[in-house]
Amino acid sequence: MSIESAIVDAIVAKVAAVPGITTVAFDEVKISFDDFQETELPAVQIWDNGQIIKHENRRVRVDWAMSLELIMKSDIAGVVIQKDLFEKRREIQLTLFARPNLDIPGVIHMVYVGNISDLHFLKPYYIARLDIIVQYYDELVGTC
Repeated sequence: MSIESAIVDAIVAKVAAVPGITTVAFDEVKISFDDFQETELPAVQIWDNGQIIKHENRRVRVDWAMSLELIMKSDIAGVVIQKDLFEKRREIQLTLFARPNLDIPGVIHMVYVGNISDLHFLKPYYIARLDIIVQYYDELVGTC
C-alpha cells in the first residue's frame, strides 16, 4: 500500500469516529450540496490540493495539502447555527491532531494551516473548511 493510501485511510477513519459525522468521503466527493441525502449529513469531504516535493538524497519529503470540508444542514429534525459548525469543526481538529503523525511510519507531522466558514451564504447548509498539510518522507530513489 502506498503511503498516500495509508494517510487517506487514517484521516477518513479518524474523522468518521467523530460523534455525529454521518459521511466521510475522499473518492467520491460531491460538487453540489443538494446532491447529499438528508441521511448523509453532517458530512466531511476530503479534497486533495496537491503535493510539493523536495528531493533529499534517496528519499523525498512531501508536503501534501488537503482540505476537509464539513457540511451541516438545518432540517425538520433540528436547526444548525454557526456555533454548531464551530463546535463540530473543533471536534474534528482535536481528533485529527491527537496523533499528528497518524501513527504511520514516514509521516512527520500534520500541519494545520487554516480554516474558513461560509458565513451563512448557502442556507440551509453550513460549511466549514479545514486546511491541512501532511508532511511525510517517501523512499523514491534507488541506489546510484
